[in-house]
Amino acid sequence: MKKIKLSDRLELSQVVMGCMRIADAGITEQELLTLVETCLDMGVTSIDHAPVYGGYTCEKIFGDAVLRKRPELREKMQLITKAGIVCPGHYGNKTIYYNSTREEILREMDESLEKLGTDHVDLLLIHRPDPLADPAETADALETVVKQGKALHVGVSNFMPSQMTMLQSYLNIPLVTNQVELSVKNTENFFNGVVDDAFTRRIPLMAWSPLGGGDVFRSQEEKYVRLRGVLTEIAKGHETSMDAVMYAWLFMHPVRIAALTGTMNVDRIKAAAEAADLKLSYDEWYQILEASRGFSVP
Repeated sequence: MKKIKLSDRLELSQVVMGCMRIADAGITEQELLTLVETCLDMGVTSIDHAPVYGGYTCEKIFGDAVLRKRPELREKMQLITKAGIVCPGHYGNKTIYYNSTREEILREMDESLEKLGTDHVDLLLIHRPDPLADPAETADALETVVKQGKALHVGVSNFMPSQMTMLQSYLNIPLVTNQVELSVKNTENFFNGVVDDAFTRRIPLMAWSPLGGGDVFRSQEEKYVRLRGVLTEIAKGHETSMDAVMYAWLFMHPVRIAALTGTMNVDRIKAAAEAADLKLSYDEWYQILEASRGFSVP
């Protein structure tokens, strides 16, 4: 499995096990433990969490099933979590909101460590840009968790370049990645400055929803029917699956992308891992881009 270097001390596996659906997957603790062990064996060593996943349950489910039963596995994985989203009812609130205050980030950091069953994560991300955030306060919180050893590195998720620049200007430590939506379905971040900004900062990106949330497989909208046709043809030419082609399309990009799986199905994760060795041609990459956007490049 190819590694994506974020710093001299942190490398992520190019395929990252995403844990957003643990609570909804209907799997037992033993099945989850076996899945994690299988992922580690195939080189998928990076595991992505967030406090709000599963209505604040997924981190604890993982901790109970994995790290409290097999604590020795911790040294084999890179744990990622996030902070800054508050779901309705969590504090008696009526609506979802973003909160990047120092108090909230420090509280969520401690709660995540307790639930996960570890004393640190390898990477903490600000989950969404908070329009009410004081960047000096957010930066202070991020530097604090790093100084305390609770997070070894920090980054952001769903940030635009100007938001990255603003937050980084208050920090004495680097933001090492931006986790954004990228897929054959959603190509916007290739063209709106997000990828250019990552190149400028010399940082890789993390891609959430790399398979487009299932629309490419099921939707009868013209865009997805068109994409399925092209992806199916290319997959047949490489004797592989549509899943693998969609991951390979992301992995081909030189910005360096680590893709988060959104499944508890081991075969789907294996398809993602196999895509790391699948090489598409320029022509195939642009065929997929054209099918997604509905028009050829000028």
